[in-house]
Amino acid sequence: MHTLDDIAHVLDWLASAIPEDPAQDLAQLGGELAALGRAALDIAHYHRILDLFFDRAHRLSLALRGRLTEASLPLNKELRAMAALLIAVHENVAAGYERVLLDAEHLAHSKRRSTGTVAGRALRSLTEALETSCMVASPTPADLWRRAHALAKSARAHFEPTATIIPGLSFDAEKSYKGLLALAASQPEGFSPGEIALASEYLAQFSAAVNLLPSPPPQEEGSWYWVDSNRDMGPVPPNRRIPPDHGDLLYCSFQLLARLLGEQISALESGMPAGNLRLPERASGHGGIAALKRLQAHWANPPHRHHPRRHNNFRAQICVGLTELWQLLDKGELIEGAEAEAGAPHMTEWMVLNESPGGFAVMHVSGEVEGLVPGSAIALRPEPDKPWSICIVRWMKSENPEHIELGLELVAPAARSVHLMFRNGDPGQLPTPGLLLPAIPALREHPALLAPAGSYSARRFFIVSGEDKTHVMQGRLLSLDLQTGAVELFQFESDPYPM
Repeated sequence: MHTLDDIAHVLDWLASAIPEDPAQDLAQLGGELAALGRAALDIAHYHRILDLFFDRAHRLSLALRGRLTEASLPLNKELRAMAALLIAVHENVAAGYERVLLDAEHLAHSKRRSTGTVAGRALRSLTEALETSCMVASPTPADLWRRAHALAKSARAHFEPTATIIPGLSFDAEKSYKGLLALAASQPEGFSPGEIALASEYLAQFSAAVNLLPSPPPQEEGSWYWVDSNRDMGPVPPNRRIPPDHGDLLYCSFQLLARLLGEQISALESGMPAGNLRLPERASGHGGIAALKRLQAHWANPPHRHHPRRHNNFRAQICVGLTELWQLLDKGELIEGAEAEAGAPHMTEWMVLNESPGGFAVMHVSGEVEGLVPGSAIALRPEPDKPWSICIVRWMKSENPEHIELGLELVAPAARSVHLMFRNGDPGQLPTPGLLLPAIPALREHPALLAPAGSYSARRFFIVSGEDKTHVMQGRLLSLDLQTGAVELFQFESDPYPM
């Protein structure tokens, strides 16, 4: 691309509408962006055209996000290729802005863009690369954090001092950098693609509430994180790793953000429309409030390990999905070889990497698996003659299509399949399949029910169990202990006042 005609062609393409299948645009965008980098253009013209690529890439992200929000592991070939291209496009757009930042003379005379705004656009591109990586459970792109820290420092260095005690970044860069830090601190590996999309939309509005500090905040202000700007790593809570006594350290607190989100959750639960709170509509939809509560909990109190891990290396069978688990337990213990029967629950082979009283870390070994998302239910047993442990997927990692790792939280060492009928006055209500979990002193005082997300609709309900499903018990909800996008778990007691 060395002629004016070539540049005119690229400009025409950039101005065209995104095709009906936006994935078709990705490969061309990547190629045209690479050609722009090779073109003999002065930096001012390069900068103008790069802004058009930024806008195109952002619009493509929005158009493709719907596909990613429905994703589960393992990704199909088409979706995997699309996600990889999208991540590469965002990283390359950021690299273009990093090139612009190297030309101080251009920025000094530019009437269109300040250093802070250029850094902000680069940071926004890196944020979209991280969001996409999180949505498909892939590792953070290499060198992303080192680049992000450098961009934030560059913007800070060119920020005009104000009356504030601690100078901030220019607005665009500050907002993008804080949003990047907050997304990482939320432990996105534990959120489904749709929940990550909700988190990113939330941070696009409210990430300014993150506090960046030159030293650790006072103890009474609550938990905080530290960042080493010279290392390729995101924010780290001191309960996971003590900050070093050297390096270019920055400290961040998400307490104000957590308090703000807590107020918004209370308003949503009181019936306030999401739009009135500047929240996306999905915030008040199915599983939205539950996802926001988990975000708030992670920002307010960085999670830490409660139990030591014991490294292991043994194989286990896993059955994925609450429906499959219900069928598995409803049929009783399967005899060896019965898995092949038509309609039998599907099981796959995994390697247990480590375990603790609270759960397991496992790696996929063999068998076709599908439908894996954080928050879904899984049953695990080490041997065919052992009982099934009921778990919830707490995190997922997939470095490549053949490699899937899961973190599993143990919720019960055994379960029974049951049907639930809530006393909500709905005459058309159908029985809901669920799992009855025993009371376990170390986990919970009362028995519990594991049901599909959105099942709970009244405090009182009937539990129908038994091989012929004729035993009926009336229950009353005591506490809703867990809500994810796939399941909910609540403790109950026998209803002392049946009606």
